[in-house]
Amino acid sequence: MKISIIGSGRVGLSLGAVLAQSGHEVFMTDKDSTKKPVVTGQNLSFYEPGLNNYIKENQNRLRWTRYTEKILSADFIFLCLSAPFDKKGKMDLTEVFSWAQLIAENTKKEKLLIIKSTFPIGTNKIIQDIASKRQAPLSVISCPEFLRQGQALKDLLHPERLVIGSREFKTGEKLEKFYKKFSQPKEIIHTDPKTAELAKLACNSFLAVKISFINEWAGLCGQVEGDPKKLQLILGSDSRIGKDFLTPGLGYGGYCLPKDIQMSLQEGKRVDQSMEMLKSAKKVNDSLVKKFFQKILEYHKSVKNVPLAFWGITFKKHTDDLRNSPALNLLCRLLSAGAELHVYDPLFVKEQVFVFFDKKKAQQPRWYKLRNVFKHTYFQEKSIDFLKQKIFSGKILFYKTALDSLDNRRGLIIGSDWEEFQQVPLSEIKKRLREPFFVDGRNLFSIEELQKNGFCFYQQGGFLIQKEKTS
Repeated sequence: MKISIIGSGRVGLSLGAVLAQSGHEVFMTDKDSTKKPVVTGQNLSFYEPGLNNYIKENQNRLRWTRYTEKILSADFIFLCLSAPFDKKGKMDLTEVFSWAQLIAENTKKEKLLIIKSTFPIGTNKIIQDIASKRQAPLSVISCPEFLRQGQALKDLLHPERLVIGSREFKTGEKLEKFYKKFSQPKEIIHTDPKTAELAKLACNSFLAVKISFINEWAGLCGQVEGDPKKLQLILGSDSRIGKDFLTPGLGYGGYCLPKDIQMSLQEGKRVDQSMEMLKSAKKVNDSLVKKFFQKILEYHKSVKNVPLAFWGITFKKHTDDLRNSPALNLLCRLLSAGAELHVYDPLFVKEQVFVFFDKKKAQQPRWYKLRNVFKHTYFQEKSIDFLKQKIFSGKILFYKTALDSLDNRRGLIIGSDWEEFQQVPLSEIKKRLREPFFVDGRNLFSIEELQKNGFCFYQQGGFLIQKEKTS
């Protein structure tokens, strides 16, 4: 079967690779022509385990095109575009509607247009109206993606649920039969388009509330000398609550959760629904990095010219995504205060994005790689220049191993939750550090472990900040 996918980002490319692997002929396109090398198996611009192998193995069925007739020759067209936000913080759907008009104007036989992206409520109807005005035999279905970064292929092949929002059950059933040939969802839910559009926003909003909830309670643990890890275990053992997204720390980040929360608040405002719980969750999350920063200053008083080890700068493990990363936010705050940071991140070293840690190799083409990474963190141009200045002035140094970053530093800060960080013995960390100061931004270690090893530490829900007097 011929399939077209508009949008060659993480969602579109993962879907295209899986469909090609299952035997379909897949045409991919994007307004950004620089995506072509990615689709042809070169220069994958993001890290997703297993995806590059899928792409390379299926080059005979996964193709890049800029020709409208090839896109329209497909039986199913998937819309996987990532729409930008305008200056007022609203999603700009200009490109989305442009594609919708182009497809509607040139569609002569029945086909399905499946929206995978998360757009404002009612976008499905607008696109269907565009098709109806041109009398195009086009059925628009909302089928939201629930892919987790680092597990995209797994989530496509074995999703927890498949949500199909269609106006007629027969069109939804057609998409269901198509999915069942390459995917094994635990549950298939048919609904109307608007409910399907709400689904992704509601799920991510709930996860954000859950993260902020555990951070609030971990903070209370710290005040009354409770154990945040044990509380997390108790809550997670309740089947009504579940153990996922119950780890306190620096808070949520990345692209999807902040974006979907912003969209949810906008949707509520549009119809005069206050969304107070979501506002509170966002407020809690926005306060966490500042709180960690203040605790670091409580110990060091001033971090100017203070050498600190920093492990993990992505917003979570198993991804190279720096967008809205709380870890990167904390790193920049420390840099602004004059700290000297010695950074280790498993993925960035592995993928050699930050090859500039060897100054002799920091040539212009390599810097552009760095610039491409940082431009997606929603920093302003001056912030990119600020980071560039700090890197080349030696205020940020990157290391090949976690232990190498520790030697003679005046503390360690953990920003991301990579498993390998937990595998480093606390005794070895303390031995290498000049001062036993430890900021566990992802609650990877227990309070007992940190106390037993003699650390002055801070984590969400536990702290021992007193600085030992030196003779």
